[in-house]
Amino acid sequence: MRQPWIIALLLTASLLGGCSVLQGSKLLAPESFGLTPVAPNIYVEAGADETVRGNLREAMDKAEEAIRLAYGGMNSRPIVCACITEECYEAFGGRGSVAKVYGNRILLSPRGLNWHFLAHEWSHAEMRSRLTFRAWWHLPNWFDEGVAVAISEAPEHSESHWQFLVASNIPRPSREELHTFKSLRQWLDAVHRYGDGNNIERKANNEPAISPVYSAAGHELRPWLAKVGSTGLLAFIAQLNDGGDFESAYSNLP
Repeated sequence: MRQPWIIALLLTASLLGGCSVLQGSKLLAPESFGLTPVAPNIYVEAGADETVRGNLREAMDKAEEAIRLAYGGMNSRPIVCACITEECYEAFGGRGSVAKVYGNRILLSPRGLNWHFLAHEWSHAEMRSRLTFRAWWHLPNWFDEGVAVAISEAPEHSESHWQFLVASNIPRPSREELHTFKSLRQWLDAVHRYGDGNNIERKANNEPAISPVYSAAGHELRPWLAKVGSTGLLAFIAQLNDGGDFESAYSNLP
């Protein structure tokens, strides 16, 4: 990703994330903050054994395959930084999440060391790399997250999990409400309101984890992506880059 993109993303995120983004900027020099290279574009916290290192290399390959399939190719080449302790993850600004992306830097927590969460964050990086700044700025957050959920196939956000939420009558956003989560702030407010971010506490209490907002986004985007395919997704992105209206592009693709 070009340097102006990184600067713009960090400036935008700093308005919302404060010290989290400042901590995340340490990923620009991972070896200076306790991470060691294990493969091209992969760094892991010092002390990781060979099993963890090998699994990360395999996860990188699987995530790349998923991105290429969904987007019909690959523009982005993110640098992945993986933590094996929660202390490491928090030191890079990752509190309250499983994985994060800062520009073209992906941060994985000990709970996100798999291809699913790597592909999720990689989808965000890939989407940004293909959009003009204006198009990316106006892209609804629910759409960006829904594409990432659909591509990553994480069990935590799967169609099966959505059906579990429905069967259990667990509060979840309707399709109409989902479409109102356009800004990052609106998305994060919904995640907080519906409890997607409280799963560490749930697991500690032996309660099932729930992801109503992320699952709703995946439930919305899976059939759309299955219908339009990578060709349709690229055509959609091209329309946005040409100044097209999001709702029209989203609704009118064959």
